[in-house]
Amino acid sequence: MVMRKTIFAFSLILVAFLNAAPQKVERFLLVAGANNGGTDRVKLRYAESDANSFAGVMSQMGGVDRANVLRVFDPNAQAMQNGFAELEKRLQSKETGVRKEVIVYYSGHADEKGLRLGGDVYSWAEFRKNVNSIDADVKVAILDACGSGAITRTKGGVSRPAFMQDASSEMKGYAFLTSSNENEASQESDRIKGSFFTHALVGGLRGAADMTGNGKVTLSEAYQYAFDETLRNTQNTSAGSQHPNRDMNLAGTGDIVMTDLRETSAVLTLDSNLEGRLFIRDEQGNLFAELNKIRGRQIELGMPAGKYSVQMEAPSKIWMAKEVQISEGKKSVLSMGDMQSIEREKAVARGNADSTTMTGLDSARAKPFRLNINAVAYSKEPANELQIGLFFTNAQKALSGTQVSLIGNLAMDDMAGAQIPAVSVQVSAVMNIAAKNIYGIQLTSSFNYADSINGLQASSALNIAKNFYGAQAGIINFAGTGRGTQAGIMNLYADSLDGGQGGVMNIARNVSIGQGGVMNIAGDAGLVQGGVINVAGKVEILQGGVINIGGHVGRQIGIVNISAESDHTPIGLLNIVGNGIIDGTFYIDETSRTGIAMHLGTPYFYTVIEYALDPFNNPWPQSSGWGFGTRFGMWGNFFSLDYTFKNVYNENPFKDIDNPTKDNQLHKIRFGGAYKLLPGVALSSGLTFNTLFKHQGEDFYLEPRGGYHWHWKFGDHKARVWPGLYAGFTVGKF
Repeated sequence: MVMRKTIFAFSLILVAFLNAAPQKVERFLLVAGANNGGTDRVKLRYAESDANSFAGVMSQMGGVDRANVLRVFDPNAQAMQNGFAELEKRLQSKETGVRKEVIVYYSGHADEKGLRLGGDVYSWAEFRKNVNSIDADVKVAILDACGSGAITRTKGGVSRPAFMQDASSEMKGYAFLTSSNENEASQESDRIKGSFFTHALVGGLRGAADMTGNGKVTLSEAYQYAFDETLRNTQNTSAGSQHPNRDMNLAGTGDIVMTDLRETSAVLTLDSNLEGRLFIRDEQGNLFAELNKIRGRQIELGMPAGKYSVQMEAPSKIWMAKEVQISEGKKSVLSMGDMQSIEREKAVARGNADSTTMTGLDSARAKPFRLNINAVAYSKEPANELQIGLFFTNAQKALSGTQVSLIGNLAMDDMAGAQIPAVSVQVSAVMNIAAKNIYGIQLTSSFNYADSINGLQASSALNIAKNFYGAQAGIINFAGTGRGTQAGIMNLYADSLDGGQGGVMNIARNVSIGQGGVMNIAGDAGLVQGGVINVAGKVEILQGGVINIGGHVGRQIGIVNISAESDHTPIGLLNIVGNGIIDGTFYIDETSRTGIAMHLGTPYFYTVIEYALDPFNNPWPQSSGWGFGTRFGMWGNFFSLDYTFKNVYNENPFKDIDNPTKDNQLHKIRFGGAYKLLPGVALSSGLTFNTLFKHQGEDFYLEPRGGYHWHWKFGDHKARVWPGLYAGFTVGKF
């Protein structure tokens, strides 16, 4: 009996242990992106990139193996059905006894009937049936589309506070998250290059939604964060507020953990002392994440390794950290100490063809193409046409096509195509004006203007673009901000250019790549500045020219190099470096002459400018010259080794211009040291080796006191050679 009870008790313990043992979990992901919703709907720009963005965060932090990710782009109804079939096939091929979780994500067009896939409609009933029939323990469907809330209405789903608050992961059942309710338009934005809902959801999954601070983001936290951010960002758009929705039937304890920061090795920690609206952009300037940060709460974001910039809009100021390096295997912390104070959108409705914001071109493309020829070719509705005007062309609404005229072209709304005015005798009268956005080319013999251009502006005179993505080529190019290249006699950029400038004169506030021309001026010149005269607040790699002036530079190569701070040693005749060597040595040497030697540069390489004479006896001969050297040590006691080449004159070389004074040439190698007495003052002394050639002189003009020296012959040249000494003091920055 005792044995039977013991066995029974052991069996209970074993069963309890087996039940408590963690079960292996495998996740599967089906993502679909559909930009094309049919000819009667606006073609989306970011549905596919949204799907890739969601797949990326789930692969990096959501426990989804890349082999378990299925992608379906711009599908018809059959392709969507095939995607579900392939998903089911992969599920069945996996081992038994594994907890299986499936996530289905769709970004694209939809209405009250279902998903709009090109010319097909994939009904809500069919979509829901496919999700429900998936053989998995947990199924999560996320729909970023207009009217997607209709799928929750079929099961009675209503807006309510976030569901479940436990952080465990033992849920079974399904959950549907939608980007809007059944009567709303889901929207995408050119500013964030994606949809508001997916942008918020992905940012939340990367860690912004982790309200408990445990390094995990649950489905509840992700939904609530996406709801708040989507509503915030759509309150003032032309399509109106957007309210995400959900329906769920989850059984068990806890909540579904969607992402875990431990799954990624590169983390950005936003310190608790930050407070405000933060905008995180990648190295290409794309908005990576956007979130509200309250003081006292630390946030960790899982991010791909790379360089980012962070802008924070605080209640009273705007702050910026221009270079935030995120490295693999590290947690990079951003705090207020890394921020600097700086001086103080349009949306597309997913499915609403009558949206007034950035949708005109899609309406124009949907129209049949036509040829419009007239003295003044004119269109007052969105048009898909070639406009040929004898004198002018005028597109009042969006135009998909080309404008050609003798005098001028006018596009008052968005345009995709080209403006090409013919060359006339009155060159100054020929012009192109795009009052809004142009996607294409402007060519003229005189004047191009575009509020925003994605393409090329080329003229023989003037190009102006408020916002610019492409290239400008002309005598004078002016742009406000954007990406691209300017090439001309004078290039002006008022703000930030993510590209380069090439011309006679280049002026920009900020350039990401570089400037090349006769004269370059920039606040931040990016990677490289090359020209005759270069002026910049910052250059990352190289400033190369005759005269280089910079704040913080990588390296300078030129005749004159001046910088407040240099990462590498400048190479030139005159180098002045704020964080380098700037000092002068006053000395007397073995010839009884007094001299001064200025040292400018860095310890690795400095230039020497030297002048010497005998002020107490005959002031002639005098010598002056230039050299270079290296220093061992910098801020305390130090040794130095340098070489100088000097001309030695026995009389004023400028007294008779027609008969130049003849000179000797002196080559001097000097090794010396300095002993610091006070900050900026040191005793100096050392040894020299001197070689003096007559050159054009009639005799040798220098010799050491006491007359000790040797005469050596180098071919046909005779030289006077002697060792020497010097002593004095050095004054400068050390």
